[in-house]
Amino acid sequence: MKNRALFCRASFSILIIMITMMESSATWAEEALDSSYSRHGEQLKLAFREIVAKAPQLAIEIEINETITVPGTLIDAQKGICVTKASSLEEYVSEADMFRCHLPADRWVAANFLGYDKAQDMIFISCKRPTRLNLPEVKTAEKLQAGQWIVSLKYAEELPMGIGVLGALPREILSSEGYVGLTVDQSDEGLMVKDVYANSGASRAGLKSGDIILSEANKPLQKRNRLSRLFAEYEPGDWFTLNALRDGELMSFDVRVGTSWDSVIDRQAMMNRFGSDVSARRSGFRSVLQHDTLLHPDNCGGPIVNLEGELVGINIARAGRTDTLAVPIEDVLAKMKELLE
Repeated sequence: MKNRALFCRASFSILIIMITMMESSATWAEEALDSSYSRHGEQLKLAFREIVAKAPQLAIEIEINETITVPGTLIDAQKGICVTKASSLEEYVSEADMFRCHLPADRWVAANFLGYDKAQDMIFISCKRPTRLNLPEVKTAEKLQAGQWIVSLKYAEELPMGIGVLGALPREILSSEGYVGLTVDQSDEGLMVKDVYANSGASRAGLKSGDIILSEANKPLQKRNRLSRLFAEYEPGDWFTLNALRDGELMSFDVRVGTSWDSVIDRQAMMNRFGSDVSARRSGFRSVLQHDTLLHPDNCGGPIVNLEGELVGINIARAGRTDTLAVPIEDVLAKMKELLE
């Protein structure tokens, strides 16, 4: 009986210890999981505030046709040249469009379309009135090292938009297959749309089953293989125009090429995408840096700097759960020089 009582007291003591340990573990876990102390939290960003202060002039905003505003980067203050991610503008861009640049000190300046770099998904804008801002030095890729800190900037923000580690030096990212999202049948009238898949470029453009596709811009489309070759010419993020008949009425549809993760069996790519939004155009780049900053696709187009505040590149795509791509600054400046010649 005595042994039984001792056993009960010992068991009770062990239970109390276990409960205490569980409560302590829960408290520790709660503190450990405080998101403000994570690499993407406010507390760590505070430690990089001085880096942002070294380069406050780089991050700007670019507005097109008074409807869309996207992050941008001022790359030449004297000439007033700015750059952003082209496909983030969500529409065609031409010299007829109206641009404005939102510069530091809340200054809006009218701007013109300068040029486009399809291979790097960049659009260049020229401010009509050059600024007198002093921009920081640039840091070319041959002076970078994998494993160093990278800081992403945002217009008029004292803290970094994001902090990451450089994972790969400049390399080519091959293009992924574009996806339009429709099937057609051959008919005497032309190519009759059979199916239009939800959330595809075709459905967003307004194409419907029964439409008769006649041409792409001014190029006749009479055979299915010609339509397939046409789709293969475009990359995710590109636009093209289809002319089609609907109930005898000629209509035009502006289609944006996307990607379909459901149609591509790529387990590694799909796993990398889970839990994150990615850019529609995230492949087919001539040369990009890779870092692991957690960045929303809508925030691409802005600058990245090193710990000295030197301009390293332009964020160009959110490619996966742990992958953000950036165009090296030397590529950006080389294209700017080409456009100005």
